[in-house]
Amino acid sequence: MKAGISIKILVTLVAVLCALSIGLVLNLVSGVFIPLVIAWFMLQIFRPVIDLGRKIKLPQSVNLILVFTVFFGLCYLGIVFCTTQIVEFNRILQQYSPKLNEMTVDIMKALQIPLESLPRINWMDILGRNLRSITENIFSISSQFILTLIFFMFMLLEAPFLNKKIDRAFSDSTAIRIKNIMSSVNNDISHYLGTLTLMSLMTAFLCWVVLKIMGVELATGWSILIFLLNFIPAVGSIIATVLPFTMAVLQFSPEYIQPIMVLLLVGTIQFTIGNILTPKLLGDKLGLSPVVIMLSLLLWGMIWGITGAILSVPIASIIKIVCENFEALSPIAVMMGGGEKQLPPAVPETGTQNEPEPKSESGAGIKTGGEINTNSQSK
Repeated sequence: MKAGISIKILVTLVAVLCALSIGLVLNLVSGVFIPLVIAWFMLQIFRPVIDLGRKIKLPQSVNLILVFTVFFGLCYLGIVFCTTQIVEFNRILQQYSPKLNEMTVDIMKALQIPLESLPRINWMDILGRNLRSITENIFSISSQFILTLIFFMFMLLEAPFLNKKIDRAFSDSTAIRIKNIMSSVNNDISHYLGTLTLMSLMTAFLCWVVLKIMGVELATGWSILIFLLNFIPAVGSIIATVLPFTMAVLQFSPEYIQPIMVLLLVGTIQFTIGNILTPKLLGDKLGLSPVVIMLSLLLWGMIWGITGAILSVPIASIIKIVCENFEALSPIAVMMGGGEKQLPPAVPETGTQNEPEPKSESGAGIKTGGEINTNSQSK
């Protein structure tokens, strides 16, 4: 008994060390893995465009051109929008910089912080340093962007032949299991990304209407930022609510009715869509525990930064789907589940197994086992 316990402890320690090693490796080679993962998620996002090309029987080269045309069109619109918003943000900051300094001094006085202990705050100098840092990050992202496009192009070229290669590489049963796992992952992730994109667009539009009516500066820019931040679970919606509220406080102070209205209305939109409408549309498709979502957010945020935070929920969902399809890993999938609906039906005890059915024990056992296997395959 003691030997068995010691072996289990040893296996657990080895598993923990392996997990830490994998996390370290993913962090060190993030320059390669991040573009690869983003390219795969781009493939899921553009799957409707790919499927449309296949339905109308476009040649593969034409379908590839169609996908990249849509992609580069969106990129061009994004670059033009970001350029105009940066110019507008610079104008707004110069306009409200003196007021921001006054509010900072008032806050320091209210907190009884001596003004002499801190140097005079120059918001333009802070902006300049941050813009230089942002520029360096943009150049770093640009190099990864080219690698992402290369991965994306090869994935598009490889996608039509993937199932045939799996059939040739593995036995029938193994090939079916692999294709089932891939199909579950593709369907769940595509459904999640599509629903989340639609809900984020709705949230951004409604917030834009509120900010425009309230007369908040940079309403369009805040709305786009709200759309992007909504892809980060839990934390993103909070930040997306605080930022326009801060702008409203800066713009309308010393009046606080408008800022409070902005906070209440934007917060209500975020809560209603994020906590009521989106879960109903997603249902139990992913079935992840809130604790697992937060841990995944922290873990992948530490490994890959903002990119990891955005991809944390889909990655956790993929891990859960893979675990569901392997009996040895099924306990992990159960523990990652999001509630009572996600738990598998309880297997009757041996003493009461024959009561519901008058059949023989072997027949009942075979039927029960078959049902369990069928459920696992369907997942």
